[in-house]
Amino acid sequence: MDRPRVTFVTVCYNTPHLVRLLLRGLEESGCNIPYEYLLVDNGSDGTAEMVRTRFPWVRVIQPGRNLGFAKANNLAFAEAQGEYVMLINPDLTFFPGEVERLIAFAEACPEAGVIGPRLENPNGERQETCTRFPHPLMPVFSRTFLGRLPWGRRALQRYHMHDVSHEVPHEADAIYGAAVLIRKRVLEEVGDLDERFFMYYEDVDFCRRTWEMGWKVVYAPVARFVHYHQRESMISAPWQVLTNRLVRIHITSGVRYFMKYRGKPLPRVS
Repeated sequence: MDRPRVTFVTVCYNTPHLVRLLLRGLEESGCNIPYEYLLVDNGSDGTAEMVRTRFPWVRVIQPGRNLGFAKANNLAFAEAQGEYVMLINPDLTFFPGEVERLIAFAEACPEAGVIGPRLENPNGERQETCTRFPHPLMPVFSRTFLGRLPWGRRALQRYHMHDVSHEVPHEADAIYGAAVLIRKRVLEEVGDLDERFFMYYEDVDFCRRTWEMGWKVVYAPVARFVHYHQRESMISAPWQVLTNRLVRIHITSGVRYFMKYRGKPLPRVS
């Protein structure tokens, strides 16, 4: 069997309906690039059984418990055979030709180690996917009402690179991990996702290490995916930090990220 050009990796947790739509969309897209698909089932809701029955071409990995996003992806990375590895959240949709366009961009831009496509809401509105390296207060701004205040909004706009056109490809400090193409060579040089991040900030950390190794991180709107993104970790009142598990995980990961790089200079971004 020839080596696949791309290995798709999806980590799921109790999302059988979304996974079914995602994989059906890939089938219907008619992707003509040789690929393999690895699904890591972090839950136990019947998703694995459904996939094995309905999509036998998908290789299912069942760790038996919720390992978190970083560690689950690393299980798949160890088995990936593709020249590229593409992380795909279960709440995305494939369209015909988009994977091919993204791979073609990567081939034409060999210095790019991490490439992020355009993500859209179902109504076609662009989602925020590329960022500058975060300020320590960014988790608070992005997950609480403080981000709606004038100074918080300005900080978020700079973080999300609103001063740069998102209609053309450009370099970014980091790309969100919901949909991201990574060269297998970069994974081998940079290393796996840092498993100390259960969820959130593992993508920022990986992009930072990618820049440190001399590769570029690039946003490429030449390809697009619809992302049915739900902000379950958004809160409206300060006390909800105590009750919203995802908010606590996000803030904890943010603290862990800033402690990891405390006192260290940012990598040189061209």
